[in-house]
Amino acid sequence: MSNLKIHSHKSYQNERTLLVKMMSNAEKVLDLGCNEGVVSRQIIRAFPNVKVWGVEINPEALAVALPVLQAGWAFDLDDLDTLEETLAGLSFDHIIAGDVLEHTWNIEEITGILYQHLSPKGKLIISVPNWGHWTTLWVFFSRKWPRNPRGIFDKTHKKVIMQRNLPEFATLCPDAIFKVAKRGYRFADTLLFPRINKLIILGLYPLRFIPYLRDFITFGYVITITKP
Repeated sequence: MSNLKIHSHKSYQNERTLLVKMMSNAEKVLDLGCNEGVVSRQIIRAFPNVKVWGVEINPEALAVALPVLQAGWAFDLDDLDTLEETLAGLSFDHIIAGDVLEHTWNIEEITGILYQHLSPKGKLIISVPNWGHWTTLWVFFSRKWPRNPRGIFDKTHKKVIMQRNLPEFATLCPDAIFKVAKRGYRFADTLLFPRINKLIILGLYPLRFIPYLRDFITFGYVITITKP
């Protein structure tokens, strides 16, 4: 299976309502990993006067998104020189990366470059999965690492990210306001036994208020990096 097909899994073509709701007065937005433009279109519906640019590793998916974009580019975010050259002269009030950066090696460098292209008060909105979820312990005892097409154990992930790794995203973002903005609580992947999953997570609701323990039922984090 080619890299392009792996990155075009249907789970990367869904709307990201939670992330879009964290935007306000959006006028110029960069959609990282824009795929076929589902999130870009969602942003345009939410902010009628917005202009959206996109970066996507899969040129075929980008071609579908291009009609709604001001411009779009197909390249690997780990190609830092291309990232810098592409964004030269551009600035954005929001940059959104929904479950994208865990697929890269150079997370700190990428966010550092993106931060340079935020306008004052601009915001980076990033969602990532949590390898500190209890299912990782289950995998440890099974002695077999999953090679899944999506989720925490997506076989295209390059970086392991847990709760105390999150501040690394802002390492090269001077004076940034870093915040863990949201946690996604799940007992297991919601595509597996969704009703049972919801019942269990409701029963575990008190754990949400206990630091450390709540990390084990956090399926993913949303962080924001805001420029003063």
